[in-house]
Amino acid sequence: MNARLQAPPPDAPAAIAGPPLPLPEGAPLRGWRVSGVLGQGGFGIVYRADDGAGGPAVAIKEYLPAQLAARREDGSLGAVSPGGAETYAAGLRAFVEEARLLARVRHPALVEVLDAWEEQGTAYLAMPLYEGPTLERVIACHPDGLDEAALRAIAEPLLGALAALHASGTIHRDVAPDNVILRPDGGAVLLDLGAARREIGDRVRATTVMLKAGYAPIEQYAHDPDCPVGPWSDVYALGAMLHHAACGEAPPPSPMRVMRDTRVALAQRCPDRIGPQFCAAIDAAMALRPEDRPATAAALRERLGLAVDPLEAARAEAEDATVHDGTDRRRRGGRRAADRSRMRRIVGLSIATVAMLAVLAVSVGMWLTAEPPSAPSDLPIDERAAVLVPPDPSGGPASGAVAARPAPPKPATLRLSVSPWAEVWVDGSKRAVTPPTMSIPLAPGERRIELRNPGGETVVRRLDVKTGQTLDLNHRFTAPEKR
Repeated sequence: MNARLQAPPPDAPAAIAGPPLPLPEGAPLRGWRVSGVLGQGGFGIVYRADDGAGGPAVAIKEYLPAQLAARREDGSLGAVSPGGAETYAAGLRAFVEEARLLARVRHPALVEVLDAWEEQGTAYLAMPLYEGPTLERVIACHPDGLDEAALRAIAEPLLGALAALHASGTIHRDVAPDNVILRPDGGAVLLDLGAARREIGDRVRATTVMLKAGYAPIEQYAHDPDCPVGPWSDVYALGAMLHHAACGEAPPPSPMRVMRDTRVALAQRCPDRIGPQFCAAIDAAMALRPEDRPATAAALRERLGLAVDPLEAARAEAEDATVHDGTDRRRRGGRRAADRSRMRRIVGLSIATVAMLAVLAVSVGMWLTAEPPSAPSDLPIDERAAVLVPPDPSGGPASGAVAARPAPPKPATLRLSVSPWAEVWVDGSKRAVTPPTMSIPLAPGERRIELRNPGGETVVRRLDVKTGQTLDLNHRFTAPEKR
């Protein structure tokens, strides 16, 4: 891949007005040809493509931040405005760097990059066309939760993928149910890191990261040298995801847990379906303080009672083989001492520091959970869930080939006025926390809206949403009467 990441020149063909359009069927992409659209989100479009010679179909992701870019008449992409060119280029750099990283780190449970390149002012990433639903969809179909056997089958490969990433010096930072594909053969695949999304979010919102409430640990809400992000951060996210899959309900956001921890230990929620060791390991992974969690993927694997990952064992054996004299052993001991020193700094976190992070998270962190208001990734077909999911034979939203340059339906707007606050769930998926979020887009059709607050009963509304419609949902949660 080349390093030309500048925005297109000012004299480039005019951008097409309106939402960014997908490439038409038959458009050539590095030896493949577009045969349909698998999904379109706020930061990219994913195409189904084939080589025209009977080879396997692939999924090709195009970098396309909806708020910043538009398709030009010649098919190239460009920033919508000069003021957004720098942010567009920064997101493009992050997209390319992520592709390079994923191409270097190989693991059966980590999405494979077949090719990556830059072309026409943007970049593309080709991946195998994995079949299977996202874990998010599976959880939605099992509201009472999955059993231990199913959770083990999910956790085992994902821990191997995380160990491989951590060994390369990379933290995933985005482990969540919508980012995991469950394949028909029983394997789980961890999808992309969302680097472009985070980079753009950093710049557009002037905040540190874009987070997912319920899965992001407290240390991801602020850059603090005394509370660094590390492998233990992905351990928290994986534990939160397994907790959600086990009981059918996402855990409360970590900042809320700092202020008032309403999470019920997994051992108390599903003692009949999940053994005590497995429950205790997930609860430990979700400890608020980093030093109270298993520090690595390997440590969590051991706590869960899972077999050692063969690839991880081979890597450790290779590392041990290089330690053949006293000098290498001293160097290794120095690295371990540095790791211990870092963990001691984490252990030394004061309650005041944690409280400061919680205040920061409550004031500005929660609205990071929602995508930008105009981003179409809030619609049911999102950038990840549809990326690697095959067409729905029942004729659902992802089925069939998409005609060239379709006109996307205009979403409706749901305006929210909730006191004191609530999680907003749409069709079984968490979408936002209000306040600060005051409105969300909705796709047309029958929608089930839930407002959840630990202090009151869940409010359920069923709405018949029309294209372009504006709807209002108002509710005040009242404290239960004392007896």
